[in-house]
Amino acid sequence: MSLTRANVEVILIARVGALMTEAGMDGTTVDGTNADLNDPIGWAVRQLDYTVASVVLVATADVANVAEAEYDEFFDYGEYRALQNIRGNLALVDIRQGPQDQKFSQLAEQIGAMLATMKSDMERSYGFGLSEIGSGTITQEYLEQVET
Repeated sequence: MSLTRANVEVILIARVGALMTEAGMDGTTVDGTNADLNDPIGWAVRQLDYTVASVVLVATADVANVAEAEYDEFFDYGEYRALQNIRGNLALVDIRQGPQDQKFSQLAEQIGAMLATMKSDMERSYGFGLSEIGSGTITQEYLEQVET
């Protein structure tokens, strides 16, 4: 079975839909048209070395290429990017008015901790965030003393 855009939205909304709603994003639509999930889905596709026809309108054809063996990694990448977007959309201002005290920055801090944990888990599982192997040269210069 190949993935559809709606299938992906169902999984991502199940994982982060409540947080999306809290951040003023669409945390309920799962019919393949959720605009707030274009970036997370497209980014996840690209992280697995596939391409998307449009970064602003990721389609079923774009996610259908993801191999079944890559589904878990794909969904984790999508969730990770969605959490980054949620954190970016949150109001970070704490408000105190009389007996009411709303600490909006706490949710952003909690999401930051979730991202750190998730990144660590993904690094272990998929090599996420690890740098490519590189090489270089070391030059040693020294002064030779000449006897006179």
